Amino acid sequence: MPAAQPAVGLRPQDPQYRRALLALGATGVAAFAMVYVVQPLLPLVSAELDVGATRASLLVSASTLGIAVAVLPLARLSERTGRGRTMVLGLAGAVVAGVVAALAPTFALMLLARAVQGAAMAAVPAAALAWVAENVAPGWVTRVAGLYIAGTTVGGMGGRVVGGIVADVTTWRTAMLVVALAGAALTAAAALLLPRRSPGVVATDARRTETDGARAARLRVYLLGGLGMAMFVGIYNVIAYRTHAPPFLLGTGLGSMFYLTYLAGTATSSLAGRLERRVGLRATALTGLTACAAGVALTVPDSLVLVWVGLAVVAAGFFMVHAVASAASARLSPRPSDGSGSYTLAYYAGSSVGGVLLGQAWEAGAWGGTTVAAVALIAVAGAVALGLPRGGGRRR
Repeated sequence: MPAAQPAVGLRPQDPQYRRALLALGATGVAAFAMVYVVQPLLPLVSAELDVGATRASLLVSASTLGIAVAVLPLARLSERTGRGRTMVLGLAGAVVAGVVAALAPTFALMLLARAVQGAAMAAVPAAALAWVAENVAPGWVTRVAGLYIAGTTVGGMGGRVVGGIVADVTTWRTAMLVVALAGAALTAAAALLLPRRSPGVVATDARRTETDGARAARLRVYLLGGLGMAMFVGIYNVIAYRTHAPPFLLGTGLGSMFYLTYLAGTATSSLAGRLERRVGLRATALTGLTACAAGVALTVPDSLVLVWVGLAVVAAGFFMVHAVASAASARLSPRPSDGSGSYTLAYYAGSSVGGVLLGQAWEAGAWGGTTVAAVALIAVAGAVALGLPRGGGRRR
């Protein structure tokens, strides 16, 4: 039996490293722009298709549910078909489903198309982080994963903002088509740029073993992602109600500008890997959670400036946590695809729970109740993070 090769992987000095960054960024932008483009369009969909706000919101939930259901099967499939091919084919399917959703004559057909779109798009979170874990040098995994997460923040923000702007000057159907076509272009770019295999790398799924400590750390990472996402999605869902209510009374257009605070998360997710290399996984996660708590506190006063700054700090802290946790989920697993797939499942489960929990907190206690619930989730996440390994279980 031949001796195993050292897992060298891509490093910043390698020519294919930059191509990998661009390709992974393109997949993140394309996937999450298509998922979240519909969010600012919901009132327009309600008016044209004669559905209430609760039913219209299912267009978002259908996609995230599709992701949660499909992510683990697609993670396993990517082991046989190849990580890159799985991502590209999944995105292509999501583009087709997005076009069908935009042109659907009935709400039921649109809802079905959105669910299929989410299931197809699940190929990206199912395979992207596993690709990174298997093809990037161990010391650079978190940094590259963070840059991929930065792409997802740009996509989530861009889909909402572009969709809202295009819908203002045309129609909501045109807005969905524009984002789907942009997704097609980004998918083609990813297919051309993503390296097939980095020099000297060895696929790790077949030869890695798991210690009890790594298993416990991995479960904590899943909890951390789910709790963080519950807080984050809940805050961003409820903020629209706060900005529409007294004393702010903002319209939809001005209210959508709060999505620009995602840019703070874009910055910190790309820098999180550097911080983790210096201080370790535990300290980086706790730093991000501390920022989240500080950001929530800043939103309490009735000041638009403080609310905007507070949301930016929340986004900065959350995406710092998400970047290092998502990278660790693949790194700590004997099968990187299973690790990243399970993390994605926990992440979107947290999204579903957080949206309901903080929505109920808003109905019970307005913004004060919302912030109490958010801080409680952050506190539980902090307790989970305290049990993480200092160094994050890096492979050397």
